[in-house]
Amino acid sequence: MKTHRPFYLIRRFLCFTLAGLIIANPSYAKETKSNALIVSGQALIIDGDIETALLRAVLDALRTAATQQKGQFTSFSSLNAQGQLAENITLKADLNIHHVSLIEEWADDEIARVKLALELSEAQQSCQLPQLTQIVTTHLETPTANKGYHQVDINQLLLNAEKQFAKLAKTVNFDTHQANPTLSEYQQAWLASQAYNQADYHLNISVQWASKSNFNLSLDAIKKLVGKPMSQANMPIALIMTATFKSLYSAHLDLKYQQEFMLAPRRSLSESSQFIPKEQSQQLVTWIKKTWKHIYQHVQCEGSYIKLTKIIDQPLWRINKGQVLGITKGQHLLLLPKNYQSGILNPDAKSAPQVFKVTLLQPHAAVLEHIAGPKNIIATTAKVILF
Repeated sequence: MKTHRPFYLIRRFLCFTLAGLIIANPSYAKETKSNALIVSGQALIIDGDIETALLRAVLDALRTAATQQKGQFTSFSSLNAQGQLAENITLKADLNIHHVSLIEEWADDEIARVKLALELSEAQQSCQLPQLTQIVTTHLETPTANKGYHQVDINQLLLNAEKQFAKLAKTVNFDTHQANPTLSEYQQAWLASQAYNQADYHLNISVQWASKSNFNLSLDAIKKLVGKPMSQANMPIALIMTATFKSLYSAHLDLKYQQEFMLAPRRSLSESSQFIPKEQSQQLVTWIKKTWKHIYQHVQCEGSYIKLTKIIDQPLWRINKGQVLGITKGQHLLLLPKNYQSGILNPDAKSAPQVFKVTLLQPHAAVLEHIAGPKNIIATTAKVILF
């Protein structure tokens, strides 16, 4: 990034990097009792453009914050093509930002200044709700082996499970979209262009027949489900339901949960079209609540992500989320690319934080103008923070 004060910034950068990674300077940053990191930044106002200067000050504040956290400093020497010795230095900050709040901003004739409160994921027991609606695509799978007279019960069990997941997810700004291959071509096309394009997570709910060794339900539980004496012919059949939850942006997030359920013995078609038995329904609700609680503990501090792509022959960029998920025209977006912890202290790195402005808003996409940060931007996946 071209700077307007090269000597000042170089001196400031080196001092903060080599000393700030070891000790914290309370005059620049401090942690409040609520675990928010309070940090200040500043930037020179050029050609009277106060708005851009304030956004550059935000990036300066992030660099200041990075020096107040633990970090990694690596250095290695190599020979270039001319046989000259070159020193390569890499700085990586331990700064996992979940949310940014602008506390103050002010400017005089030359300098713009900001004060921010940074909510760091690693410092939180719980985090604020995601700023953008999170999209979860769901897929339902029935057993591969066919036992046709149980098909209605299996379908109902899967649909009820998905309904419970969707209900709980909605309370924390998550939205679910079913993506079964059995849907119509029109629905498949809609999901491919909308839900899949904007998805943050994928939830797969499947069932399979349980082997006899897995069939551990008590006789009392069987009697409650069936409600009458049993013979081998009308013995209930056991299923294993599996829920897997994966992030499309964080490879480490791959969760799996299982639960055993019983289907009632063979029933007539009219009986099978009714809801699953009450005992089984309550067991499903309890398991889904427990499973979702565990999932949310893993994802509540993950944040919102977007895919950034360049618009050909234009100085503009496009992201895969828009008005429907909470973005507004004129909004400023702080994008933290993958591995931004390295780029934040190496301003020329392609992974450095960037600030964009929403210039054109669509229901499922937005067009952005680059405002602040290095110019060597590439198409990438990035955490997005609205402010």
